[in-house]
Amino acid sequence: MSVKICIDAGHYGKYNRSPAVNGYYESDMTWKLHLLQKKYLEEYAGVEVITTRKVQATDKTLYNRGACSRGCDLFISNHSNAVGKGINESIDYVAVYHLVDDSTTRVDDISKEIAEKLAPVIAGVMGATQGFRIVTRKSGNDRNGDGMLNDNYYGVLHGARMAETPGVILEHSFHTNTKMTLWLMNENNLAKLAKAEAEVIAAHFGLMKKRDAENAVTEYTKIAEETVATVEQMRNYLKAKNPAVAQSVLDMIPLYLSEGAAEGIRGDIAFAQSCLETGNFAFKGSAVTLDQNNFCGMGVTRRGMKGNSFGMPQLGIRAQIQHLKAYANGEPLVNPVIDPRFRYVSRGCAPYVEWLGIQENPQGRGWANGAGYGKKILAILNSITSTKA
Repeated sequence: MSVKICIDAGHYGKYNRSPAVNGYYESDMTWKLHLLQKKYLEEYAGVEVITTRKVQATDKTLYNRGACSRGCDLFISNHSNAVGKGINESIDYVAVYHLVDDSTTRVDDISKEIAEKLAPVIAGVMGATQGFRIVTRKSGNDRNGDGMLNDNYYGVLHGARMAETPGVILEHSFHTNTKMTLWLMNENNLAKLAKAEAEVIAAHFGLMKKRDAENAVTEYTKIAEETVATVEQMRNYLKAKNPAVAQSVLDMIPLYLSEGAAEGIRGDIAFAQSCLETGNFAFKGSAVTLDQNNFCGMGVTRRGMKGNSFGMPQLGIRAQIQHLKAYANGEPLVNPVIDPRFRYVSRGCAPYVEWLGIQENPQGRGWANGAGYGKKILAILNSITSTKA
């Protein structure tokens, strides 16, 4: 599993001096905070963190900072807020901003979910007496066609949105409030804040600390491994489960091993999946039929759909193996792609059988929606490997 996060320090140079406490600049605080966020996020396995600037003195437009997040799973822009130009001791709430559009999109949904998870945690760590607010803004107009919103303040989120990255602005209370400004000037507090924010983000993506992840890997069944079951075991298992199985099905079973070996994918896992999807090749209640040479329900994205068809069994099995490889890793295919849905997969998002089910996948992605999908495949696989050759 891989998660890429882009973090933005809200301002460059010496910017937004506090009227409440001499020596506080919003730009200094956000620079320190975003480096701490990067540090704590990188303690988790599978995380890559990039920043919108290499050095604090670099100036970039709002839109371009957001656009830096292209290819990322999350964009965060760090700030502290202000009320007018003077001191205001009565306002101290935390605010998290995200964009919305007239039509719901995946980017909007994730931005909203992240905002709702981060806001109360930030307010709790900072001890904001007024709690938190989640503020939404329309994605805005681009009248000049230059990629810039009319409302430039939210241009940073617009840049992320145009890069198809979920994004939030984190306003860490107000630097017009003396108490909160002093809190933000304490580097131990910033470390505590960054650590808490990293924990929220890690929990959202289902990440584990690197050492925990190394220990947990052995508990899962890798898809990209050498096959364990033999052709004889697979045939005997299938004949026991479906005595009326067509001879053509028994004859094609070696193709699971040869096609799997070509791509470095366990052919016995693909076969077990086919047994699940086709009801042990009886096709009762299945969305596909034997003549389609589609043994994994490929292309059946909603009830009533017939799914994809292939000219011969070998091509159907090859497409299934290629689709499993898309989930298992980011390695290039050996054979030319014939999987019609290969391009829709987020490469490497399910390296383990247990993660093929969307409900069990830490990233919320996978082959099937049904609960326990991977466990069902493994139950069949275990029965196959326990069958006498």
